[in-house]
Amino acid sequence: MSEKVVKSANASMDLTEGAIWKQLLLFSLPILLSNLFQQLYNTMDAAMVGALVSSDALAAVGSTGALINLIICLFVGLSTGATVVISRFYGAKDSINVERSVHTSVAISILSGIFLTIVGIILSPLMLTLMKTPPEVIDMSTLYLQIIFGGMIPQMLYNILSGILRAVGDSKRPLYYLVIGGVANIIMNYIFIAFFHLGVAGAALATVASQIIAVVLIAVQLMRTHESFRLDLRKIKINGGILLSIVKIGVPAGIQSMMYSVSNLLIQSNINVFGSNAMAGCAAYSKIDGFLYMPLNAFGLAATTFTGQNMGAGKYDRVKKGAITGVMMGVCTSIIGVIIVFFTARYFVSIFTQGNAEAIEYGISFMKIIAPFYWVFSATEVLGGVIRGAGSALSSTIITALNICLLRVLMVSLLMPFVNDIRLVFLAYPVSWIVSSTTFLIYYKFGHWMKKTI
Repeated sequence: MSEKVVKSANASMDLTEGAIWKQLLLFSLPILLSNLFQQLYNTMDAAMVGALVSSDALAAVGSTGALINLIICLFVGLSTGATVVISRFYGAKDSINVERSVHTSVAISILSGIFLTIVGIILSPLMLTLMKTPPEVIDMSTLYLQIIFGGMIPQMLYNILSGILRAVGDSKRPLYYLVIGGVANIIMNYIFIAFFHLGVAGAALATVASQIIAVVLIAVQLMRTHESFRLDLRKIKINGGILLSIVKIGVPAGIQSMMYSVSNLLIQSNINVFGSNAMAGCAAYSKIDGFLYMPLNAFGLAATTFTGQNMGAGKYDRVKKGAITGVMMGVCTSIIGVIIVFFTARYFVSIFTQGNAEAIEYGISFMKIIAPFYWVFSATEVLGGVIRGAGSALSSTIITALNICLLRVLMVSLLMPFVNDIRLVFLAYPVSWIVSSTTFLIYYKFGHWMKKTI
């Protein structure tokens, strides 16, 4: 017999009751602020590296993002699976399985972190070579990557632990801990780069240290709570049934993330061919571009938890209303963000690239081609989150694989030998977004995505 989940005030949030738009907004706002702050300190990292070291150092750091995401995203997908499973049990008031899911998820994250540390450190030089990284930055890129992969255990733990809190409706505390870690990151970045002159190694060390701070804080919070999702170090072990449920949702979600990373890796490889100025300019704009993606990511994560809890509570009509509301919120937010970016992008790209005129033009060209289409991407993020939260992660993965990864690969690989224009590489983004969101809308309307069980 399942015990009733006890909820503490001002912490977890029951998303099965109340006005849908308000619930989604209140839940997604801390996630958005978390993403905003994370992007802000990542941007400051890039600015410090570019201003205090060199544009080559900026290119070295900025060009590794797609590779890092490719390697870790399958395992990060498991945190999505954990969030869905825990939110379903939480919505069903099944505290016994909430507890089992929490400790299974933590065990998975530790094992994933160990594996990624070993693989990432060993394979970094080879992977950068395969990406056609220019000789002038490959040594710095390798050093940066190997230090980042050395910190995979805290990164995996933070993803899982923050996912646990989001699953029970608490999106505020992950924000608080991220802010603390982010402030520490900025301070350590300046100290390591400006005073100790560690260059890209200093930026990587600051990132790893800030992740350790954040994960310690969030772990202590979970160990101190008296609710069903309490973390007890003695109970960290894998439950076979829970593991299967997490894997069924998490692996397809991870593969979906890999589809984005594979396509982005291809994009980065083709950008690298145009030299370090193109790499620096695109890396600089990518930091700004992240601010457009953040609201959509927040709404997508909110949609996943919202759907999970309401599916657990058997409120299927509420799930559908939440999906439409989330998409509309994403569209409106994107339009506002694009207007702001159009007026500010040149200024910030100039700062990041130390006024390098050629790099600036690459970054602005990137912005003009992809920014106007961001609102289209709302359907992909939000409906993808809804479909995953309903348990149909494989369907979401297939749609993404075909319309994000395969389409971009074909478009760039087949046309670049004939066109050899970097604008074609940029154009692959909006084309894939339009096709992907159209497909998600069709599947949402006519597909059998709503699963009644975990």
